Amino acid sequence: MIEDIKRLAQTAGREINAIYQSRDWTVSLKEDSSPVTEADLRANEIIVNGLAKISDDPVISEEGGHELITTHPRFWLVDPLDGTRDFVARRDTFVVCIALIEKNEPILGVIHSPVTDELWWAIKGQGAFGPAGSLMNTRTDSLNMAAVGSRSVPSQRMQTLLEEFKVTRVEHFGSALKFCKMAEGHYDLYPRLGPMMEWDTAAGQIIAEEAGCKVIDLSTGERLRYGKPGLANHGFVCSRANLNLEPLLRRLKS
Repeated sequence: MIEDIKRLAQTAGREINAIYQSRDWTVSLKEDSSPVTEADLRANEIIVNGLAKISDDPVISEEGGHELITTHPRFWLVDPLDGTRDFVARRDTFVVCIALIEKNEPILGVIHSPVTDELWWAIKGQGAFGPAGSLMNTRTDSLNMAAVGSRSVPSQRMQTLLEEFKVTRVEHFGSALKFCKMAEGHYDLYPRLGPMMEWDTAAGQIIAEEAGCKVIDLSTGERLRYGKPGLANHGFVCSRANLNLEPLLRRLKS
């Protein structure tokens, strides 16, 4: 199945990139004030229709199907264009995300970059892979730590966290590409202190985890889970596996 999903992500990505390069598109706002473009909707159509041909499992997408939230033990979780704000701002770091959820955890994930035509993917227990082959985060340095994060305005809470972990370099991406960069071993830490949706993280989580990282829910201290009421995440940290997160978790709970 993974080869089918990779091809499906690439097909959606090519359609997104064709629209992106044409510059002939408009931006609308959804009910939550987040942007949506023709590329989001066209990619969603391609992915949802494609999944229906290869799987009987229901599909939950950012662009529809939320009524299926927790009524099925196994379902697809899709963000057809993750990083729409980057797309609109003409930053090339938006991606396609497709994940398969079973018993509240991602067991398969694919991320595709439409502009570069790069793929990252993972299957539970079978490792993670990217453009250069097998992925594994083997970073160990505790003195010159590197972090990746979103482009949102830095908060004092985030700055305190970065100082606590002795982070000396921070870079920013606007999509699940951050998980791929963690999996490739470029960074030690990816903290997300604000809310985001499950389709933003599912594919990236399994890729990062299969590459030797961990993704911890800041509200529970446990591995990030799926099928939660409202499909919302309330903050998490993705880090290399050998990084001690206990001081952070204790402080956030105090």
